[in-house]
Amino acid sequence: MHSRMGKAKRLLGSAVAVTAGAAIALGGTASLAQATGPHVIDGKGAAYNDWGDEGDLSRVSHTNSNATRLWQTVLYADGAKWKDSYGKRHTFKKWDIDGSFGRRTESATKWWQQHEDTEDIDGIVGKETFGIADDYLNGPSGGGWVSYTGYQHDVTFKRVAGTYYVKIDGHWKKAAYDWRG
Repeated sequence: MHSRMGKAKRLLGSAVAVTAGAAIALGGTASLAQATGPHVIDGKGAAYNDWGDEGDLSRVSHTNSNATRLWQTVLYADGAKWKDSYGKRHTFKKWDIDGSFGRRTESATKWWQQHEDTEDIDGIVGKETFGIADDYLNGPSGGGWVSYTGYQHDVTFKRVAGTYYVKIDGHWKKAAYDWRG
């Protein structure tokens, strides 16, 4: 279970995002089916409601993608735990962000879902899981910066013209579902 300090930090960050978002004219978010070009994680208006309409990520859906990298960044930020074949728990580390939705990512996603009290603890990142995660997004601020307030780390994404980007080897790449960069 997370400490009260970590939860308070997240709730304060969310309150700031909601307050800041109230000043922004909110537009609808484009769903995965509406995205043009490579299907990407996208959003409009305040960031705290960007991801609730996204497609699934799992060991069988968009397994190798920058969208998976974005999700793995959330797992890293929250200090999610994955279980090895011996049942030992390990913290999801920065080097685990590889864009491949394998056993570690699935296990860490189940841990995340359990700690966020989602309805389904299935290791699949769908609308509910994405929708809970986006409650901890703040922004966008100048230059399209969107931050995620994690339990262990705060991380940053970019959102340019509605498209999310993740940083890979020092370069910003589209958080696309159908390719890795």
